[in-house]
Amino acid sequence: MTTPKNRTRHKPLQYLFKQPLALACALMPLLSAVSIAAETNSSVEEVVVTASKRNQSLQDFAGAASVITNFAGIKSLADIAGQTTGFSIVDAGPRNPTGLVIRGLRMDEVGANDLGGDGGAVASYVDNIPLQGYFVPPKFSLKDLQQVEIVRGPQGTLYGNASIGGLIRYVTAKPDLEKYSVRVNAELSQTKHSDDVNYNTDLIVNTPLVDNTLGLRLLIGKTDNAGFIDNDYLLTGPAEDINDDQTKEARISLLWQPTDTFSLNTMYHYQKINVGDRQATNETFTGNEYDASSRYLQPMQGELQLASVDATVDMGWATLTASLNHYDYQHAERADQTDYFIALDEVYYGNSYYTPFEDFSAYNASYVDVVKDSVELRLVSPDDQPLRWLLGGFYSRDDLDVLMGDHVPGFAEYLGETLPDDLDYKATQTEILDEYSVYGEVAYDLTDKWEASVGARYFRYDDDLDVCVTFFPSDGVPACDVGDDVSNDTLGKFSTTYKFTENHSVYFAVAEGYRRGGANLTPAEVTTNRFYNPDKATNYEVGIHSFWLDQRLKLNAAVFNIAWEDIQVRMVADGRSIWANAGEARSQGVEFDTSLQLSSAFVLRAGYSYTDAKLTDSVESIGIFDGDILPGAPRNQWNIGLDYTQSFNATVVDASIGFNRIGEIYTAPNDSFYSYEKLDSYTTANARAGVTFGNWRLGAFVNNIENTRGINGKRSGEWHGDQGRFEYITRPRTVGLSITYKY
Repeated sequence: MTTPKNRTRHKPLQYLFKQPLALACALMPLLSAVSIAAETNSSVEEVVVTASKRNQSLQDFAGAASVITNFAGIKSLADIAGQTTGFSIVDAGPRNPTGLVIRGLRMDEVGANDLGGDGGAVASYVDNIPLQGYFVPPKFSLKDLQQVEIVRGPQGTLYGNASIGGLIRYVTAKPDLEKYSVRVNAELSQTKHSDDVNYNTDLIVNTPLVDNTLGLRLLIGKTDNAGFIDNDYLLTGPAEDINDDQTKEARISLLWQPTDTFSLNTMYHYQKINVGDRQATNETFTGNEYDASSRYLQPMQGELQLASVDATVDMGWATLTASLNHYDYQHAERADQTDYFIALDEVYYGNSYYTPFEDFSAYNASYVDVVKDSVELRLVSPDDQPLRWLLGGFYSRDDLDVLMGDHVPGFAEYLGETLPDDLDYKATQTEILDEYSVYGEVAYDLTDKWEASVGARYFRYDDDLDVCVTFFPSDGVPACDVGDDVSNDTLGKFSTTYKFTENHSVYFAVAEGYRRGGANLTPAEVTTNRFYNPDKATNYEVGIHSFWLDQRLKLNAAVFNIAWEDIQVRMVADGRSIWANAGEARSQGVEFDTSLQLSSAFVLRAGYSYTDAKLTDSVESIGIFDGDILPGAPRNQWNIGLDYTQSFNATVVDASIGFNRIGEIYTAPNDSFYSYEKLDSYTTANARAGVTFGNWRLGAFVNNIENTRGINGKRSGEWHGDQGRFEYITRPRTVGLSITYKY
């Protein structure tokens, strides 16, 4: 975040949504009439939400949730966001972290996000494993999942840290103790502007080792995506398709269930990704929509390991669950720094330090290792009683190590100095963060149709931070800063649900979420701004869950208002860039999603969200003002799709087409930020079709049918020059074939 310049107010966003959604809504009554006329006994399958830490029907859940169980055509978080109202992402491709935005709660600028996080306002879990979201969180593979749950609104009482906006939870498929099965899948596809083809293969094996007692499930997969961006400006010479990526993964799960009252599930997941360069281009400089202009290739390598042990004991009066979890992510990358150093030379040295070196170039090399270990104990009462309760305790330790350095090849010789590895700058950071928390919820049936519940969570954080920085040329002695912080607080939640019938319910909820605070890197003599506190969000929400037309029509809707206070923002104090608590914001809006069984073969689905997320407080010292729009989130977002499934004797034909529109977003709160840009709205469309006969399925798909070049993020030229700017873009049209064998 930069200090403010002369500030010009931007024009407000237009918040009328686009014609396609309006047309779909206008046609809804007609489509309903068609569904009434159709002779079918089809009904919508019951949706079960496990994110409430008990298996709960969506009809009984006092909140807004989307549950993805059909993964046909879903390869990434972008595909999930395209089907989920109120949930959007800042997609920078496979090299950089994906920003997660629920209900507009994001304050981070939309830029390069090298070594950044996912925004820190959405908690992410794999089963019971909390993912670390502050440094380069990996893109978790979506293969062999039971379901993905997106819960909108703060979830602080159950999930604690980083749940200001909501929660995304990946539920892996567990071993089947009764059936042996094998699934083999292979895909081949071609992306426009690419010279090579994409490959995607996986093998899933499930086998009972002891009938109804012990089972094993194995996943092995590999994905190889060809690049589609060329670069004629590399110091090593022109290169084509630089942004290729490869992912290898393996997961093994073992389930032991010796009795009806005890089960033990263990899981280990390994995932390795290699990316050639950013999914970013510089059309302004190159004149080509799919050309980059960096002087260095900017590869990334990431290695993720997850491990968990979950034990469950049903004691009759309550069920005890114990979870031991381990998360380890190692990340290494290189980034071109040439144009940034040239800009620094102009501002601070008058073009007299770096610029006279005719062969000047620079790059940053970084390495991050994040280890997170956690344990959770949870005691849950049976569901078939008027008074239901849940108690839990949670402990986690984050261990972070960061090493980064700026390298200037040949500059040491030019200066007549000795610089190790051509280093101009080196920094190390270590941090150990301990969290202790206890939580609980109590629900009571006031009547047969009316339930009320309350919940709370107490947390404590101990944060130890140590950073050392060395500038070259120098005597090589690093300057080290140390920060230690302890913070604690209590969060609350209240909700009530009224069921008019088994198919119609309404709920009201008030819930809090928080994001942990921390320590700033300030010298010992600086006593101000050494620490920053957690920020909080309080959500007020009214919603409905309903089925109509003999359960052929599903309609969920919610209206919400979120107050966000003590927002964590970047600012400059004592001549240093630090984190501080400053300002307040509010987000309010409406969401709905619906699906309609038109006939035994056709299902229409649609969703829409309107989010008005703005600052409600001015902090002139850092250049944010009352009324500024929060960056990174679209005001309007909609999706609409049509699914088809029909059996012809022993043959099943399936097809789907879907449209997803992302409204315009801003990359910073206002134009006093050098990174401030408005990113235009865009629409993408995907289609797939397949034929299943016996154990085989043959399929075809087209992603991004119209070859839309949507821009998801930008780096401006103010601090990086014309050659150093870029924009993150969507993947072009991809056409492919698949074959699947199941036994």
